[in-house]
Amino acid sequence: MAVPKPEFKQAPPSVAARVRPFSVAPAEDLLYSLAADGSRRWMDPKLERGRFWRIRLWLAVFLIALFVALPLLRINGKPGMFIDTSQWQLHLLGATFHPTENLLLLSFGACVLISLLVATALFGRLWCGYACPQPIYLEFVYRPIERLIEGKPAARRRRDAGPWSAARLGRKLAKWSLWALVSLLLSATFVAYFVSWPVLWEALTRAPGEHFGALLAMTATAALMLLDFSYFRDQMCTVACPYGRLQTVIYDSDTVIVGYDSARGEPRKKKRKPEDEDEYGDCIDCGRCLRCCPTGMDIRRGLQMECIGCAQCVEACDEVMEKQHKPRGLIRYTSLRELEHGERRFWRPRLFFYGAILVFAFGALGALAIGRSDAGAEVLRSGREPYRMIKDDQVANLLRVRLTNHRAAPQAFTVELIEPAGAALIVSQSPFVVAANHVETLDVVATLPASAFARGQAKGRFVIRSDAGVELEQEFVLLGPYR
Repeated sequence: MAVPKPEFKQAPPSVAARVRPFSVAPAEDLLYSLAADGSRRWMDPKLERGRFWRIRLWLAVFLIALFVALPLLRINGKPGMFIDTSQWQLHLLGATFHPTENLLLLSFGACVLISLLVATALFGRLWCGYACPQPIYLEFVYRPIERLIEGKPAARRRRDAGPWSAARLGRKLAKWSLWALVSLLLSATFVAYFVSWPVLWEALTRAPGEHFGALLAMTATAALMLLDFSYFRDQMCTVACPYGRLQTVIYDSDTVIVGYDSARGEPRKKKRKPEDEDEYGDCIDCGRCLRCCPTGMDIRRGLQMECIGCAQCVEACDEVMEKQHKPRGLIRYTSLRELEHGERRFWRPRLFFYGAILVFAFGALGALAIGRSDAGAEVLRSGREPYRMIKDDQVANLLRVRLTNHRAAPQAFTVELIEPAGAALIVSQSPFVVAANHVETLDVVATLPASAFARGQAKGRFVIRSDAGVELEQEFVLLGPYR
């Protein structure tokens, strides 16, 4: 039995000429940055300067100034923040941290991560709208340069749709030149966090050939910044960044979001008569909330991943409501519970759970920071052999003692092996001097009789002392013949 061929309706020639293969895809199933045929929709939002925008502006100024100032500041003779990859040190606000302080660094990272997750659960994506570097530099550095040189979005789109001219070419060159200059300055600041400004300045002015790696890193960073803020833009938030997808598992019904009050706004109607006011909602479907959104989303469709909590739609809608002589807040900071039931709840069981986690995390960090001594020590195994048999039935273990000096002055260390009984320690150098804020490794050989081992192991106890009065104990398992 022959299967009948499906019939397709033929579009009129005038329509078929401009219809693309996938133009029938429903708009609600697409990313806002995609057109129906899969091509990219460029976001060119209209700026709304309201109270939330001013808060974001001052916060952006502070964070950009902090980013620029930290590697320039000198605290106790050190940069405010410097990740010294040559010495594997982190200088932060006058203190120096080393990789040997793994528990302290792990606690700090855990505190940052937990704080971000808790802030997301309580306040939604306010981090994205107010403190994330991507929206800050895009909305308060690169887009203002574009508006300054090429004008408002409507004028820019009109010129870009027309033919090329000398004026248009001049605007484009000026814009891209300023973008490139800003990207170079920001990339130089970023690289200074890893090589320090004195080294980078010398590389730029005196001996660029001797600092090829730093210059290459600066150039590559500038190129990536220029690509991101000129082309990728909103897709960094909606496509690349995983943080927005985390909100689906972190949010609850009381999380603060930017929401549209559909009970008050629906049904919509653009042009209405005075007698229609009781029949329709407050939303007049003006589209200003769409035109100002940096990710192009429609907030009236409910909570969506693309919303970064910047409140541009709130600013636009409040202005429209005032012109319509209606109360503000049709779009506002709210919660799903408030939108559905008209009540907002802050205190909830999850909050106490989060509080307990934060107290524990920051308590552990504080205890480690307070208990941080002027020195650290770690015993490590050295060589390929677990042990070596030597004369007179003696067993030798080749070890390394990693010594960390946290002080701003040199320290001289001595190392002793006090357990088990009959053990001796051969040290390559004693006392062993470690420079200020440095990590050095001392080679030692532990020897003990074979009779000291039980099932191939013996517990060794090392005592490390410094001339600054520091005394540390380290336990380490010594290996020997299995008996």
